[in-house]
Amino acid sequence: MYKVFSKIYDKFMEYSDYGAWEKVVESLIAEGKPDGKMLLDIGCGTGELLTRMAKNYQCHGMDLSEGMLKVADKKLRHRNVRLYLGDMVDFNTGFQYDIMVSLFDTVNHILSVEELESHFKSVEKSLKENGVYIFDVVDREFMNEMFPNDLFVDDRKDLTCIWEHEIEEEIDYIDATYFIKNSKGTFDKVCESYSKKIFTLEEIKNSAEKSGLKILKMIVNDQIAGRRNIFLLKK
Repeated sequence: MYKVFSKIYDKFMEYSDYGAWEKVVESLIAEGKPDGKMLLDIGCGTGELLTRMAKNYQCHGMDLSEGMLKVADKKLRHRNVRLYLGDMVDFNTGFQYDIMVSLFDTVNHILSVEELESHFKSVEKSLKENGVYIFDVVDREFMNEMFPNDLFVDDRKDLTCIWEHEIEEEIDYIDATYFIKNSKGTFDKVCESYSKKIFTLEEIKNSAEKSGLKILKMIVNDQIAGRRNIFLLKK
């Protein structure tokens, strides 16, 4: 997964306000009041959030993409951060955490309610008592705004992204085409496909509670990266 996207992810996200994300996470951690500072970033990508959180927390990161982890490893090689290749639907790093986070709508890559329940069960097993889990999801309104006429285009000087979107059996499928400027000044064309699912608030609430996690708070944030729901869960 993300074999191509991992190579251009930081370029694609260069305008993202990671500092704002950090502030939201820190605020929710303070509200959740975990007992310690051991943190796991689920779907850590190229490690941008971890470079910030590692200043104040003992951090681990996990991702399904080997490509993403290779980039993260280079960024974090001078920090004491362990990285794991793993599937968020069913995982166990061998450690328990005070804090777990999963941002940038990573949870939307889970494709069924059954897998969501499995995810929350893995989170619950990996959390210490009084531990907290912070994650965000996007909704149908977000997807409709991102894909007017089922198309998203991001055209820059050295990178063009074209994402074609369709919904089939309640799953959002995205076929991505990238034109990446190479050292010769010409463009390489590469393609990749992604899948997402929009969960209802009731599905999230029921799945979390089945797994022994309590929703302490949900906030709607439209100031960082489009409208999204951010959850604070506690064991």
